[in-house]
Amino acid sequence: MVPSEEMECGVCYLPYSRCGREPHLLHCGHTFCMACLDCVARERGGMLTLCCPLCRQITSVGRGLRLQEALWVDTTVWSRIPESEEEEEEEEEEDQIKVLTEGQPECSAPLRLRPKLKIPSFLKKLNFLRYRRSTEERCNM
Repeated sequence: MVPSEEMECGVCYLPYSRCGREPHLLHCGHTFCMACLDCVARERGGMLTLCCPLCRQITSVGRGLRLQEALWVDTTVWSRIPESEEEEEEEEEEDQIKVLTEGQPECSAPLRLRPKLKIPSFLKKLNFLRYRRSTEERCNM
C-alpha cells in the first residue's frame, strides 16, 4: 500500500492526477509529476537530462524521445488515483474559492464564466519603472 504522502508530488506537493500530473519514475526510482519533470528537464547535446530533486541522480532521455515516452508511469501510484478525481479537484477549487471570497460581495456570474483581464505589457513596464523610481528616490534621501 502506498502511504498518503506518496500520493502527491515531492516538488509541487500537488496530488497526482491521470491528466497533467501523472506520476512518472526516474531511473533512480523516485516518482514526480510530469509537470514538474517538464520543468526540471534540460536539453544537453540533443538529449534531455533530468536531475532528481531528491538524490541528484541524472536520468537521460534518448534523442528524439519525449519525457512521456521515455519515463515509466509509477503503476502503484497510478492505480490509487481515483477515477473521479476531476470532480474532487473541482470541489476542492470551489472550497478554496469560498474561503478566499468570504466577506466579499457576491457576483452572480460563476467564476469560470467571468472574463480574465490581461494587463498589457506596457502597463506592467510602466508600473515597474514607477516603482523603481520611487525606491531610488527613497534610497537617495
